[in-house]
Amino acid sequence: MDTLTCAHIWATLSDIDVAPFCTETEVVGDQVLTYLPWMKAHEIMMNTFPEYNWEFTEDPTGRECHYFDDGSAEVRCRMTIGGQTNITYLPVHRSGKAINSPSATDINTAKQRCRVKAMGEFGLGYTMWLSSQIKEIEEANVSETEQSISLETDEAAEAIKVKEVWKLCKFDEAKTLSEATKKYDKLKVQLANRGLTDDGVYWARLCEQRGWRASK
Repeated sequence: MDTLTCAHIWATLSDIDVAPFCTETEVVGDQVLTYLPWMKAHEIMMNTFPEYNWEFTEDPTGRECHYFDDGSAEVRCRMTIGGQTNITYLPVHRSGKAINSPSATDINTAKQRCRVKAMGEFGLGYTMWLSSQIKEIEEANVSETEQSISLETDEAAEAIKVKEVWKLCKFDEAKTLSEATKKYDKLKVQLANRGLTDDGVYWARLCEQRGWRASK
């Protein structure tokens, strides 16, 4: 597929009326959210941009789901259409609440919805994600996270120090995974010398951005 402009992709996909196909529902409080079924979304994409592709990014252990310290998780979909690539994030949730220790079914549901959301970021059915209910869910999740961080000031202070050391290592200068790995090994030594620990978050993010598959 030739490289297309983001404007062209958006204009094409956002012009498709998906309302008649939004048959999946989920009850959140006293509200009902509607979703575009992933197979119907895939059908539309195959009829519009048949060479589009996607993948779910892996965590450092090779799982297509990214876990947090509180047991919750999120999935991340990297989608490319006409040479344009986006990475979309979605928490594994049920009725608007993050799920602790999600099951395989929970993760699969989140992956398919994240895939449809990724299409929405290119324009297909984007109005579904403008819903005030969706915003409330996302804002609630952010609020809970911020409250958790505020109660763990020592950990927050350590995270800031780790970030400062990370910046000093200038990972943006690394052109290959091998070069980045060497910098990462040095970073872990520097952190240890400062009495700090690395949780692998920045490394995982770097590998994801560069399209590298690497372990800690």
